[in-house]
Amino acid sequence: MLLNGPSAPPQEGPSIIGPVSTTRQVREWSLVLASMDIGHAVREAHPGFVIIVSPADHARAVNAIRLYEAENRNWPPAKTRERLPHARSLAAPSVMALFVLFFAITGPASDTSRWFEHGTAVSELILHGQIWRTVTGLTLHADTVHVLGNALSGTIFLSALNRRLGDGRGPFAFVLGGSLGNLLNALWYRAGHASIGASTAVFAAVGVLAATQVSIDRSQPDRRRWLERAAPVVGGIALLGMLGASPHTDLLAHLFGLLAGLALGIPLHLTRAVSRASSMPAQLAYAMATVLLVVGSWWFALRA
Repeated sequence: MLLNGPSAPPQEGPSIIGPVSTTRQVREWSLVLASMDIGHAVREAHPGFVIIVSPADHARAVNAIRLYEAENRNWPPAKTRERLPHARSLAAPSVMALFVLFFAITGPASDTSRWFEHGTAVSELILHGQIWRTVTGLTLHADTVHVLGNALSGTIFLSALNRRLGDGRGPFAFVLGGSLGNLLNALWYRAGHASIGASTAVFAAVGVLAATQVSIDRSQPDRRRWLERAAPVVGGIALLGMLGASPHTDLLAHLFGLLAGLALGIPLHLTRAVSRASSMPAQLAYAMATVLLVVGSWWFALRA
């Protein structure tokens, strides 16, 4: 900023403030002077513009502009991007590829299939002790379109989850959140309802992302920060509505998956800063726990 002219107003002729390089800046300065009832005129100069005031108003005009610039020197504040603690990897697409490969083994839904007979998340069986069905139901899919759709959406949301929690803790939250969603679904229906598909886990991932969003962009103004915190929830609800348009969709299972993810994400967020869950041994432990959870559930299912 350049404010030409002496600090004391000249004795003769108009007083010139400037030059001002941009239209935006000269407009702002003009508004400042107008708010102070300082008469002035804007003239084009080479380069930019100059503001002409009377000698009697020169000092007051310069002081008003300097105060305005000082108050707005760091406005608007620079947007702080989320610093994701974990690098991109192929873990998420690899996990979802396993769902597709497992579908190649089980085939589509069938009443005569041993996989679907023992693994479907049937509400009354879950409530009668076959809790493993909350996990095995996530790995079964009705048809090719079903499994490929879940693999695509799962890759997107699990990748985002892994960037925050890591390639071990992310899949663990994905499977655990989905199984909790199936449990809530069973508690809601009590009997006469069956559910399959990884989409409940996909919505659990959305819920975890929403819950952990509370620590993002603390430097932003309150309104913007709340908008950014709400974005994953809005996205999850929009996805819920989009997928819920299908008559074959288990809408409540998706909703319960989202709620389970929100509940699960709260302790994950609270412990993220103080735990050592980002270390490689911890991530491997979570990855092994995820494998044991799925394999162990199927072990119980096929022996039942």
